[in-house]
Amino acid sequence: MTVPDMTPRHADADRETLEQQVRALQERLAFYEGFDQLIQDNVAHARELFRLAAQEREAASNAIDQARHDAGRREAHLRGEFMQIAVDLEQLLRTVGALSDRVARALGEPESNNGSMSGAPSTEVRFEQPVAVVVHGVPSAREALSLQRFVASLPQVADVSAREFVGGVLRLEARVRDQLEVTQFLTWGDARRVEALTERPDVLELELVLQEPAPSPARA
Repeated sequence: MTVPDMTPRHADADRETLEQQVRALQERLAFYEGFDQLIQDNVAHARELFRLAAQEREAASNAIDQARHDAGRREAHLRGEFMQIAVDLEQLLRTVGALSDRVARALGEPESNNGSMSGAPSTEVRFEQPVAVVVHGVPSAREALSLQRFVASLPQVADVSAREFVGGVLRLEARVRDQLEVTQFLTWGDARRVEALTERPDVLELELVLQEPAPSPARA
């Protein structure tokens, strides 16, 4: 049997080869260890993101619940305030009624069924409200001024002012204590017929139509 030649030169070559293989394995192991650490870091980062997302979701849910709770408390508070105002108003009405009775007794006048003094002037308060009066077919500024004065003379009108007079259209703004009616304009002293276009509590729109003169009787 032939014995392999184990000269020092061959032994050094084998050792160098072995060392190269060991270094290659170490480098591969280091690469796998680094890759594994990267995976672990990514997993830890994802876990942290999930934890933060859960915290944000819980915080948002708590904020919504708190907002609903606060809204409910405010609603209950306002409801209580309105109920108290209603009670105070009712008590105020009773107080006013009692004072009216005392005034009636002091004046020695009989009381009516509603607690007011019979024969005494009404103390009912009427609130003024704005109403727009629009009149079409006004031929001249003179007749527009006449119309404004006529509206101011109506019993339920507290104040009236002219806003515009263009192209035969007169726009007035009045403050009234009661609703204006078209029939009231029939008394305006002019030879024109009044037609209603819009009749609402806040808008009264009219049109003036010139009346045709009556035909003269034919001569025999």
